[in-house]
Amino acid sequence: MWPFSRKVRRQLGIDIGTSSIKVVELERGNGGLSLANYGFIDGLDFFGDVPTSPNSPSSFKVSENEVAIVLKQLFSSAKIKTKNAVISVPIFSSFLTVMELPALSQKELESAVPFEARSYIPVPLSEVVLDWMIIPAASNAVSSQSPNPNTVIASLTPNPVSISVPAAGSKVHILLIAVPKEVVSKYQRIAAAAGLAITGLETESFSLARSLVGNDLGTIMLIDLGARSTNLTIVDRGYIYMSHSADLSGREITKVISHGLGVAAARAEELKKVSGVAATGVEKGLTQVISPIIDKLVVEVERMNNAFFKKENRRVEKMILSGGSANLPGMNEYLSRHIGLETITGNPFSRIKFEPILEPVLRRDLSPNLAVAAGLAMREL
Repeated sequence: MWPFSRKVRRQLGIDIGTSSIKVVELERGNGGLSLANYGFIDGLDFFGDVPTSPNSPSSFKVSENEVAIVLKQLFSSAKIKTKNAVISVPIFSSFLTVMELPALSQKELESAVPFEARSYIPVPLSEVVLDWMIIPAASNAVSSQSPNPNTVIASLTPNPVSISVPAAGSKVHILLIAVPKEVVSKYQRIAAAAGLAITGLETESFSLARSLVGNDLGTIMLIDLGARSTNLTIVDRGYIYMSHSADLSGREITKVISHGLGVAAARAEELKKVSGVAATGVEKGLTQVISPIIDKLVVEVERMNNAFFKKENRRVEKMILSGGSANLPGMNEYLSRHIGLETITGNPFSRIKFEPILEPVLRRDLSPNLAVAAGLAMREL
């Protein structure tokens, strides 16, 4: 290819959530990444109750063919023609942990990691797709590697990332990721039924880190406030160290408002979006109703931060929110005040060009919802 070729490549990122499907189509040309298209369908019910662990059942409530039909309808309405797609795997359908091993050669690690992984993965290794990568020591961190975690699920590129191994006598941190083979097969069948070519399957944590962390090499907690669960991920120097799914959701907040104020679910949803935890005056009671739920999140964040400190002797420096409930009025301020950390709403389009007319809707409404899908699309570009 000539170095100044105008060839444009396009890639889809598809985030199949518990109650919605989000699609982002990106293209890369000589001017960098641009938003080609996006689509969003909400109000669905794919999973029902969210599983509490990777080895819990996580089957779709609807058939795989029905999920594929919804995808095709979304592509049709958004006029999306790109077929190459990276698809997200929910955190609750995967297992992620960091284990410590003596410093070994790359070849020795390739044998040692699967053997030691049996002590960390709660199901037989024969039932999962296992992937891993070395997390370099802080003193050896290379900034060009850090911003974009590229661990691949589904063994589409089966070789782990190669990073220089520490000197003999020291320890090496290994990031383990395991996804049940049936989960991988399920998404592959859905993609085939929807006429897609899968170029990667990836857990949500990596997609969020790619789209929201960028070049920031600090210690950051990503908080993805979803409709059925909240995912917490600690990213340090661009590498994921911890990921946890908490039993807290936007739907739960709506339900508590409905019961606490004696209003219909639709009205409760409206109050949540308009007033959030910043309600004043006649709606001040709304904050009192919501606060106990947000306090549960505060406890989860502090527990995870303490666990990270105990393990790595470092603490989270700031928090980035994403997901449907990230835009709740007063949420950033409430978390910042009660946890004592800078809290911002993530912007997955900060490094992506798009038409100025989209600025209001992307910045104000859709940006937190599309963070996973944008990170997925970025992965192959």
